[in-house]
Amino acid sequence: MRTLYAACLSRLGLSQAEAATLHGVRLDTVKSWSAGRNPVPQGAWDQLRQAEAAIIERAETIREAWELNGSPPIEINTDGADASSLMAAADFVLGSTGPVHVGETAATRTARQARRPVDDRQTPIR
Repeated sequence: MRTLYAACLSRLGLSQAEAATLHGVRLDTVKSWSAGRNPVPQGAWDQLRQAEAAIIERAETIREAWELNGSPPIEINTDGADASSLMAAADFVLGSTGPVHVGETAATRTARQARRPVDDRQTPIR
């Protein structure tokens, strides 16, 4: 990490390709900003700030839901999560206390199955 821009991408959990998509520019442009070969335009900094604000907002939403549910042990299922979701989860985990479990627990699988409508459950044919 040689530049402030590269450090910001790292903090946000963004790859250079994801940053190019966020900014609507070519990957080569992001690479040149990351290496410090070209200055980063103000609009790109503003987009990074917006991405950070969205992560913080998502983390707060997670925290509020967790507190409303009596602050149970933390269970984070990261399957298929995008970078922003992972960063929000990381922000939440680092700002809270208690045990952390990454992945789905047997209790969650059981609860999820219990919540499915009866006609969605597989029943043996007799």
